[in-house]
Amino acid sequence: MAKNRPLLLAALAGLLGLVTVMALVVGRGSSIQTAAGTSNLTVPSANMQLNPNWKAQPASGERVSLPWANIKVNPDSSNEAQNEPFVAVNPNNPNHMVVGANSWLVGNGRYEVFAYVSFDGGGTWAASQPYIDRNAGRINAADPTVAFGPNGDVYFAFVALTPSPGAVAVSRSSDGGLTWTHQSWATSFANAADKPALAAANGKLYVFYQGASLYNTVSSDGATWSAPSAIEANGRNAYPVVDSRGNVSVFYNTNTSIKMARVSGRVSISTVANTTPLQQRPAGYRASIYPAAGVDSAGNMYVAWADGRNSGRGNDILFSRSTDGRIWSAPVTLNSDSGSADQLMPALAVSSNGTVSVAWLDNRNDSANINYDVYMATSYNRGQSFGANTRVTEVSSNPNNDPRMQGTMIGDYFALASGNGVMYSLWTDTRNNNQDIYMAPVTVRSPNN
Repeated sequence: MAKNRPLLLAALAGLLGLVTVMALVVGRGSSIQTAAGTSNLTVPSANMQLNPNWKAQPASGERVSLPWANIKVNPDSSNEAQNEPFVAVNPNNPNHMVVGANSWLVGNGRYEVFAYVSFDGGGTWAASQPYIDRNAGRINAADPTVAFGPNGDVYFAFVALTPSPGAVAVSRSSDGGLTWTHQSWATSFANAADKPALAAANGKLYVFYQGASLYNTVSSDGATWSAPSAIEANGRNAYPVVDSRGNVSVFYNTNTSIKMARVSGRVSISTVANTTPLQQRPAGYRASIYPAAGVDSAGNMYVAWADGRNSGRGNDILFSRSTDGRIWSAPVTLNSDSGSADQLMPALAVSSNGTVSVAWLDNRNDSANINYDVYMATSYNRGQSFGANTRVTEVSSNPNNDPRMQGTMIGDYFALASGNGVMYSLWTDTRNNNQDIYMAPVTVRSPNN
């Protein structure tokens, strides 16, 4: 969820007050720009109210039978929205995972980040709240990202905002994510910061975020942080990866390309691929070009993104690979549908044996291009070719079927992580007449195993 320094908040509040009957407009939020003026994305209003006249709008279509379950992650039974999942799996215990998500469960139209923890491979979940230091006075929090430290500690980064400019915080848990005992501020309160991404390597924490530039800051103790280092002025939507030698690289997009920067030691930047803006869509929720990336034990690197280059086919998921991080393969389209459906919000994960999976939002089961499912494709030869597209969701979701968001937002990304022969796919789901986080443990063992 891109959110940057508030611009003319008083004028915005007055405008929203004039249109009290337009709950949908309130749900769309306020247009907010960075100091550099490079973003036109929106954030939800600080007090986005439920529409009292809202009626459920479930997706059409029958439930399909799948060899894996669709499991609800957030344990609440409210009609409040949860979206924008991020997931990390404990490298020492593939049954232990921590999911971060935005949640409106705190009430009064506010949103905050929640952590959802499972120790049994996603069978059961417990909820906790990592935002524990309110000294900065920011009432909302969003954009969760999670990483495991070498000793099993869990780190959870997010942006806190409203009414002040966004600032990035990092919380730590020593019991697997059930409770949070420490929080530090990785950025200053003076300059707007947005969309953090987190990596743990070499006994350090690396935080990436965007403002007037794409920046990173480093901590050796999780409490104090280095001065920010600028990577690229037009960089957005950072996605860091750590290879088996502890080298840290970050993928990101500019207005016209996907790029990768190595940030361990001397910074070097390479262009992965040029991008084409997304085509117009009939659905109203926000979506953008956003890279998802991974690296295997041999150092091969992989990246996927949504792209609008295939005219007449809708937006598609493209994929590229590299053996050295400098030379990248020509992008290939992963979705195999033959129509003009939209494919958006890719997530990518690499297993310990080099299996590469990419999951994404997919409209192919709705001729109107509104309702969505999650589909996935898997490669067993380190990204050189992919198998058939596989449906992950047993029911479709209607993005309009939520009383809080009302079709304006389902989050800017979905999530995917690797376990022991399983890919854990997570998405925003509206089958319960509100936005929930759902997960599917998809078996991806090679046919040759």
